[in-house]
Amino acid sequence: MRSYLALFALLFLANFVVAQTPAERPKLVVGLVVDQMRYDYLYRYWDKYSSGGFKRLITQGFNCRNNHYAYAFTETGPGHATIYSGTTPSVHGIVGNMWYDKYQERMVYCAEDKTVAAVGAPDNAALQMSPRNLLVTTLGDELKLATNHRAKVIGVALKDRSSIFPAGFFSNGTYWMDVKTGNFVTSNFYTNTLPNWVQQFNERKMAQELAKKTWTPLLPLAQYTESDVDDSPYEGKYSNEDKPVFPHKPEEIRNLPYSPWGSTLTTEMAKAALLNEQLGKDAITDLLAISYSSTDYVGHLFGTSSIEAEDTYLRLDLELAGLLNFLDQEVGKDQYLVFLSADHGAPFNRSYMSDRRYQKWAVMGPAIQDSLNQHLAKLFGAKKLVPIYNEQELFFDHKLIQEYKLYKPDVERATVEFLLTRPEIACAFVPLNANISTCSGFRRDLLQNNYHSKRSGDVMFSLEPGFLNSDYPKGVTHGVAYEYDTHVPLLFYGWKIEPGTTNQPTYVHDIAPTVADWLSINAPNGASGKPVMGVKLKK
Repeated sequence: MRSYLALFALLFLANFVVAQTPAERPKLVVGLVVDQMRYDYLYRYWDKYSSGGFKRLITQGFNCRNNHYAYAFTETGPGHATIYSGTTPSVHGIVGNMWYDKYQERMVYCAEDKTVAAVGAPDNAALQMSPRNLLVTTLGDELKLATNHRAKVIGVALKDRSSIFPAGFFSNGTYWMDVKTGNFVTSNFYTNTLPNWVQQFNERKMAQELAKKTWTPLLPLAQYTESDVDDSPYEGKYSNEDKPVFPHKPEEIRNLPYSPWGSTLTTEMAKAALLNEQLGKDAITDLLAISYSSTDYVGHLFGTSSIEAEDTYLRLDLELAGLLNFLDQEVGKDQYLVFLSADHGAPFNRSYMSDRRYQKWAVMGPAIQDSLNQHLAKLFGAKKLVPIYNEQELFFDHKLIQEYKLYKPDVERATVEFLLTRPEIACAFVPLNANISTCSGFRRDLLQNNYHSKRSGDVMFSLEPGFLNSDYPKGVTHGVAYEYDTHVPLLFYGWKIEPGTTNQPTYVHDIAPTVADWLSINAPNGASGKPVMGVKLKK
């Protein structure tokens, strides 16, 4: 009997000791989001990448090759919110970069907050920003809560929404670039004054100096065999240029994001944040969220087939190589965890495709709205039953429906039937009336995951593949539910990550739950994703 008691005591003690052993964690988590990065860019430019950037992350890390967004309207605000909240717009509420607020009866920008003031740029109403429109916590917020706010969380990006949603509510610093001055700013949601180190960084006038820099290609033009010719009819151009050809010179700060130098500025700001905030210097895990926005600006202006886009990625690769070396030195190799993803992808320019016999065109919102309203007026007698058209959403005038004593399902059905006469519209989705919805399968699921009852339209629709949600004669846009916009990279690197790969389906909203699991903390409170299976951690 005594032997059994002794054995029980030993087992109890062993369990107690294991339970009391602190969980192993990296000193620093670095989240990298590359704006508008299609998955195929990892391999399209592979032969020209250095060994220390994307190739290092892939060959020494874990590559999720079949990683997608699980919602329809792929844009920057929703993408960043999804990555760090671990859920879709239906839960986190950031349904687009902008949405129509049915209660205020106006368009709302995803990060706007009229209750705060800009810090670092006095009296600039355009910089009144905060995460208040986000309805859930983020990975950084949960890290702060798990450590009694001893962990440090910093967000850095050129775009406000690209630093605000990743850094969350409890961040120690959230900074983005003021396009008027080139300075990094914040709002008094976070602090009333910029930290000294941010003021000192701004005093370096790096944005001004970089804007004067001439952008010439890294390689001879003939070597950009993955891209179209330099003087292409599918490219936009700087306002100070006659043609969209190299060399480019931003000259003005507002043009800086449309060049690779925006990535340089972002990297230098991130390094300054790490050094001055002493990130990764103690036993408590910190989080540094870095978003590279210039890839999106360049893509929008020049397009996905441009030499400018390719050169921007080759230069970003070198930025990443330098950043990883910096982390090795300042935090310690294998002491930090990196994940890299993107907020959305991008298609090819519509004319680029149609000139090659793929006849697809843009969706002209006003034309659809006007003809729909004329059709509904003939049926029901009420003019302008659809006063708001936003992207791929329609909003009814509910007061008008009541005034004319209309039966709403009749209006919904008539709207859906009209939309289906349009060649560019694949199906229509009525969130509150499944009997009328014509979307099925993955289209229905992606629209459902984008629908938030207080922020989404009465009718949503999905375009046919190849169509764009707005007219972009030059460059590209994004925001639809197909491979070219949903398929983005997901790489894990560093700390205890064993090299590997999977082509099993993973989703962007799996990122935060995966990292939270490795940190032994709660996932964000609205998380619907699951930890990625197959990633092996070194013992």
